[in-house]
Amino acid sequence: MTNPALREQTMFPDQTFPINVFFTRHIPPHWHDHIEWLYVKSGRVQVQLDGARYELGEGELAIVHSRQLHAAHSLAPDAEMVCIVFNEVLVRTGGLDSTEMDYFAPYFTNRMQLPQLLEQDNPFTSPVSRAFDALVAELKAKPPGFELFVKAELYRIFGLMFRYSRQHEEPGVARPHRDHPFTELLLHIRRHYHEPITVADAASRVNLSPNHFCKRFKQLTGTTLIDYVHLLRINEAHRLLQESDAPVASIAEQVGYTNLTYFGRMFKRLKRTTPSAVRRGSDG
Repeated sequence: MTNPALREQTMFPDQTFPINVFFTRHIPPHWHDHIEWLYVKSGRVQVQLDGARYELGEGELAIVHSRQLHAAHSLAPDAEMVCIVFNEVLVRTGGLDSTEMDYFAPYFTNRMQLPQLLEQDNPFTSPVSRAFDALVAELKAKPPGFELFVKAELYRIFGLMFRYSRQHEEPGVARPHRDHPFTELLLHIRRHYHEPITVADAASRVNLSPNHFCKRFKQLTGTTLIDYVHLLRINEAHRLLQESDAPVASIAEQVGYTNLTYFGRMFKRLKRTTPSAVRRGSDG
């Protein structure tokens, strides 16, 4: 059982683009609700994953799954690690295409195993390392459109790891089935995000009890129904603030908020800035 005292409360600069990169020589034991990829930039390091310890050298990677206890420290003065921490919502499609049903949902519900280590003798290590370097470069420089390139490299790395997993899976392993009722539900929510929707309403659309629905929805999307709707609304509000001259109150109402104060609070929580700052162009 994971020790609650070792849980890290990870903070992201932008909650709607939850990813961060940092350079370090030492990682104390901890766990969090996110994925972490640890890349050895130089030297040698010792990595702990749950109760096991491994030595990794330059160009090798450790894959830390959500809620997995991990730690690392340098074994040489020149050793340095680059760590990328991100939340699963960054790569999940909300159940709207086959990548979710065939790959991400099975992985995030522990029905598909990905490698924990990518070492030099693995032919997939080199292309993953190149994608990792490109991802870090985009996150550091943040040129226009960097978010698209970051997601592209995340998908490239996941694609390589999923391919490796499929090539090494045992014969006869059952492939995941696609959840078509949820696909229809998620399409409905994306089209009608500005309208009220309750857990009971959504659960009835897929013929599940509210409790079972909440569990299944979190498995498929990586978030709750309420947070999913808030993300859709706030992202659309952010776009409208940048691309239109409509008053803030009008935009809030357009995306589904009848209370302007509540809209501002949700916007600040998810975007780490205010609607007025976005309108002024001073949110970056």
